[in-house]
Amino acid sequence: QLEDGSAYHQYQPLTKKGNHEVGGNFNDDPLWLILSVSAYLKETGDWSLLDYHAPFNNNGNESSIFEHIKRSFYHVVNNLGPHNLPLIGRADWNDCLNLNCFSETPGESFQTTNNKIGKTAESVMIAGMFVLYGKEYVRICQLTGRSAEATEAQHHINNMKSAIDAYGWDGEWFLRAYDYYGNKVGSKENDEGQIFIESQGFCIMAGIGIEDGRAKQALKSVEDRLATPYGIVLLNPAYTKYHLNLGEITTYPPGYKENAGIFCHNNPWIIIAETLLGNGDKAFDYYKRITPAYLEDISELHKTEPYVYSQMIAGKDSAKPGEAKNSWLTGTAAWNLYTVSQYILGIQPDYDGLSVNPCIPDEWENFEITRKFRGAIYKITVVNNKKSETGISKVTVDGESYSSNLLPVFEPGTTHTIVYEIGKS
Repeated sequence: QLEDGSAYHQYQPLTKKGNHEVGGNFNDDPLWLILSVSAYLKETGDWSLLDYHAPFNNNGNESSIFEHIKRSFYHVVNNLGPHNLPLIGRADWNDCLNLNCFSETPGESFQTTNNKIGKTAESVMIAGMFVLYGKEYVRICQLTGRSAEATEAQHHINNMKSAIDAYGWDGEWFLRAYDYYGNKVGSKENDEGQIFIESQGFCIMAGIGIEDGRAKQALKSVEDRLATPYGIVLLNPAYTKYHLNLGEITTYPPGYKENAGIFCHNNPWIIIAETLLGNGDKAFDYYKRITPAYLEDISELHKTEPYVYSQMIAGKDSAKPGEAKNSWLTGTAAWNLYTVSQYILGIQPDYDGLSVNPCIPDEWENFEITRKFRGAIYKITVVNNKKSETGISKVTVDGESYSSNLLPVFEPGTTHTIVYEIGKS
């Protein structure tokens, strides 16, 4: 991380500032730091991490981890575009969506070339991320007595929600971005690339549109436009020609890689979104479509190892839909572990305890988990006698009735038996 809160990558073109080389990213990377720190705090309860001093990559200065996540938060706040949405810089998570690299040179690296000033192209995906992980920053501030900072940060989150509402919704799904000229990307107004997966996942994960029905509509659009028997494609329709204003994403053949391939890494975001709406059947169905253990019957088509996720599965616009490529080269395993354990099974560490809120297929009768949390053993049984997908009706802890989904932090070295019953009482 750079001292201004932005991300740093060795592969970026660098500009000189004094005696130091500085990258100029406005992408999503700083927000992952907030996710990482909040996850560590929830799992361990070790708040001393926030006081630990870590250096910045661009100079010899260092500051506390809290200061690092604060700068990560405000890096987004201080780099907004014309619609008050976050500037995308070279790219956000999708490093092939290059809205400031207008490359007419064969072989030029899109990720390392900026030939447009990146002050207009914006990312709706980062906007959703900011709301989602910004909430964690607010909570950290509240729990460490920084009430004024929490209030100010919440103000910025509210403004981002308003920007998404005003400029990030396309009528049936969330837009993906605005390009250098302020044109919509991922809109029904586009001839190609009308809907993308990333912004549907992150906006819904952030809770946007859940209460007013837009999240339900967006997931219906995902099912209608993006879902295939082999997983959810990244966009639809595929690009059939090179678009100077969009970059590398339009250089791949239709149905492959970022051009409407099934990018397994981001399928879990839609799975999580489905659980947030209580759709356990649909969430687990999407999970099975990309998980090697469930693909033995099509191994001749799928081709990659039956024990590892693939980065990409050929999409419906490709020459051979369902054929996988680039095993191991992916963050899918980590995201699926997170998704299955914390959203389908619903075992979520929190700052002050262990929350249990499953969202499972209604045909599941029960499941058992042994979870070690802060030194104690939680033996959890979830019983689904009423054939429901979600909704806790009864909790017992060590045989005694308990009134919350959030289990307390037990003494290290102790073992406890917890039973949850799913379904309306």
